[in-house]
Amino acid sequence: MNLSCAQFSRAGQRDSNQDALGYTITDDYACFVVSDGVSGDPGSEIASRCAVEQILHRAQHSGRTLAQTLLECIEEAHAAILAMQQRDRERGRMSATVVALFIDRRHDIAQWVHLGDSRLYRFARGALIEQTRDHSVRQQLLDAGLPGDGVNPAWLHMALGMRGQIAPAISPPHALEDGDVFLLCTDGLWQSVAEDALEDRLRVVHTVDDWAVLIEHEAIRHSRSAPHADNYSALAVWAGSPQNVTLARVRARRAS
Repeated sequence: MNLSCAQFSRAGQRDSNQDALGYTITDDYACFVVSDGVSGDPGSEIASRCAVEQILHRAQHSGRTLAQTLLECIEEAHAAILAMQQRDRERGRMSATVVALFIDRRHDIAQWVHLGDSRLYRFARGALIEQTRDHSVRQQLLDAGLPGDGVNPAWLHMALGMRGQIAPAISPPHALEDGDVFLLCTDGLWQSVAEDALEDRLRVVHTVDDWAVLIEHEAIRHSRSAPHADNYSALAVWAGSPQNVTLARVRARRAS
């Protein structure tokens, strides 16, 4: 199945950009990665770049199942960041969130993994049908049925490079269908662009590049009005011909 993608990464109102992203597409597989250095920790921009580079490298040299590859990628990225902390004590607390999407192009299977609050959104026929759950204190409270109002959504309890055990969240494998759309992004993006806006923009475009442009425009508008707007980055992935599937559904809805 054909894959197309588009990406952007901006500093927002910050002095530097600690986000990193990258992807690889071959005849056999594809790997897409977005990572965000945890703010306030010196060297976190190095941690996010390390995460992306390590995961893309591991993906190229893995002959195991998707689930095994996903776990290995996260464990090796985590170990690499911990090793850098040991070599450079001034950056001994650098850490990063990460989300990665793997696609087996031989069998049209998609699977993803994340750690922290970088997210993956999955769309089908123009509708949001699934998203990852953050490894944040606020999400823990909500999962426990407790109020999360007033709790900083950026307070994380797991990320690459953090002390203690990590338990990356790995999705079940999903059969890829024509029209499937994925958005991988950092918290600076999902906190500034509403989910319904992502859907609305998806339903009016014909290319992944146009969708990314509209999403970025929304993020820029928010960043200009927020004096401390965070870095924001996104990687959009289209499988098959989402524009045909989505627009056909929109036309059918309008006709009914």
